[in-house]
Amino acid sequence: MQTEDLTLIKGTNTIPWRLFVPNDASKEFCVLWLQGWSSSMDSHYQAVERMVMQTGLAFASLDYSGHGLHQTSLEDSTKLQQHEDVIAVFDELRARGYQKIIVNGGSFGGYQAALLTAKRPVYAAVLRAPANYPDDEFELPYKETLRYEDPDEYAKLKASKGMPLDTAATRAIQGYEGFVYVMEHELDATVPTQVPKCYFAAAKHGNYLIIPKTEHSPKLMSHPKQHIAYIEYMVVEVVKAIMLQDRL
Repeated sequence: MQTEDLTLIKGTNTIPWRLFVPNDASKEFCVLWLQGWSSSMDSHYQAVERMVMQTGLAFASLDYSGHGLHQTSLEDSTKLQQHEDVIAVFDELRARGYQKIIVNGGSFGGYQAALLTAKRPVYAAVLRAPANYPDDEFELPYKETLRYEDPDEYAKLKASKGMPLDTAATRAIQGYEGFVYVMEHELDATVPTQVPKCYFAAAKHGNYLIIPKTEHSPKLMSHPKQHIAYIEYMVVEVVKAIMLQDRL
């Protein structure tokens, strides 16, 4: 397997990204892996590497604006910028000849994956514990959001109203013609059950899966390896199933 650390330059924006290519891999399929809020591609390196070996497919990951090696600070970053980063890497994969790109996003990455289905020809979308955000924050720097300015008030508001459900992300899934796999973490208090169920209800075609006995962030649980192994197994099997769909 070859692993390349790359950069994409879009105007003044420099996007760090990584491409994992197994030996003898074709370019029919590729997986764009989108991690959660404040995560980096380095923190997912080993997990992605394992899934590459198990699927035999190329995987790509990136550091969004405000994350990892990206030069923009988290405080100054916007969801719009992060979305543009995702689009840029998707376009680069297409330019490199990858034909069917499966977009797999967890938490914030699930939100970004959902948005991408309205902008680019995503072959299939996997949304794991997918977050959602109000549309009026999309162009705001993070430092101007309620979550940053007043975390306690944000927590109270979220507890009383829950996460927004009718947003650009859920509407994107509603208009998407491809297959959507939604994965709920059974013990998730950060992204409660109504959010993944809302994404699934919006999908025209799809399956709903539950990751049992797992909180939003398995890394923070007492036995993280078991939960992470289960998630990786489920992702790998879903990706393999997606590859077989054309034969049905």
